[in-house]
Amino acid sequence: MMQQNPAQIFKSESRGQLKSNGYNCFSTFNFGNYFEESRKPFGSLHVLNEAILTPQYSTQTVLKANTAVLILPLFGGVDYKDSLGNESFIGVEQIRIVSVEKEMSFELTNSYEEENVSYLQIGFNAKSQDFESNFKQFHFGLTDKNQLITLFEISNTLGFIGMYDARKEGFYSLKNNSNGVFVFVINGAFEIENRLLESKDGLSLSGIDSLEWEALSENALLIVLEIPNA
Repeated sequence: MMQQNPAQIFKSESRGQLKSNGYNCFSTFNFGNYFEESRKPFGSLHVLNEAILTPQYSTQTVLKANTAVLILPLFGGVDYKDSLGNESFIGVEQIRIVSVEKEMSFELTNSYEEENVSYLQIGFNAKSQDFESNFKQFHFGLTDKNQLITLFEISNTLGFIGMYDARKEGFYSLKNNSNGVFVFVINGAFEIENRLLESKDGLSLSGIDSLEWEALSENALLIVLEIPNA
């Protein structure tokens, strides 16, 4: 029998929710006015939000020093504009990485006239050493199934995404055994280290050197984050 490791499951239905006329946000961790003792950040990972914007609606985020934010559209796409003059459209199978050493703000807009859009916003508190401002955007694609695709490496934090066919297995070996791992299921269901995770569930694991999973549904999609201690 596989040995159980220190872990916490973050169920989708237990996420915090912030809702307005044009904005609906589901928070895996404490965010805004939402606070639960069990939902504290995991290492440097302090924000993991699924946001939904109605047509023509915009939302603004202010970033503090040494912060990295990832924008990953799930449906549709958003227009990005920041206080430093950067602008772009971020679509499905694209990711934008915003790392800042000083305070700045950015705005995300749903420019569609009739369709809602949704995206993940993932935020890390980065340590001052080996950190520098960075603005990158790229297309990663999900045509190569049943394997992890590298998304980013920021201040010793690593991110991967993978789409799996039903009953296909996956494996990840940590680059640094003192780090922890956070897995977030975007779509479908997985068995991860003998634990069932379904769409929008999260799992934190520490004290491990590798991670195994099996997809339980077709086109199951997950994110794997290797995270240093905060």
